[in-house]
Amino acid sequence: MGHFRRPTTMKRQITLLTFILTIFLTSCGQSNPETKNQEQSQNAFTVDTSVVAILSFDTTQNWIFKDSKTTDLTNDDLLKIETLLNECINNYNHDQERQFKEINDKHPDYKLDKKNFTIDLTRYKRQYVAVLNSKGEKEVWINCFCGTANQNWKKNLIFVEDGGNCYFNLKISLTRGQHYELMVNGDA
Repeated sequence: MGHFRRPTTMKRQITLLTFILTIFLTSCGQSNPETKNQEQSQNAFTVDTSVVAILSFDTTQNWIFKDSKTTDLTNDDLLKIETLLNECINNYNHDQERQFKEINDKHPDYKLDKKNFTIDLTRYKRQYVAVLNSKGEKEVWINCFCGTANQNWKKNLIFVEDGGNCYFNLKISLTRGQHYELMVNGDA
């Protein structure tokens, strides 16, 4: 009788082993939900349209970019813009903080406000104009300004004279991964 029990026990063990292997193999292709959500959040960067307007390049704007044509921005482009813009402003702020300290140390009676020297991007609306230049490189002109009474800022470029650091613009080469030509308005 012992001889007949063994194959049954062995069959049960094989069946159990097959069941465990099946579960293991089917779960191997599934990813961790947390990892998947992190990957999606990195890949699903969205533009805050209450702060950013993406405008088409108009050939009459050849003072911004010469011999260029309008192009679209991808999600990856928007991520690069954010990174390069922050890098540019961090560099600018570093220099401005040093300048603020030097002036403030020499002239404490001036009662200077540091926010008139540095740029806090959370205070600004932005306009992006993307082009392909004559070399086929993707570039973006970024126009930044403090809040505006102009309700058409999402359709029309905003320009002012003076205004201090409440108004600035720069260019970014997405192809080369560089920012350049930062222009901060002066005070009247």
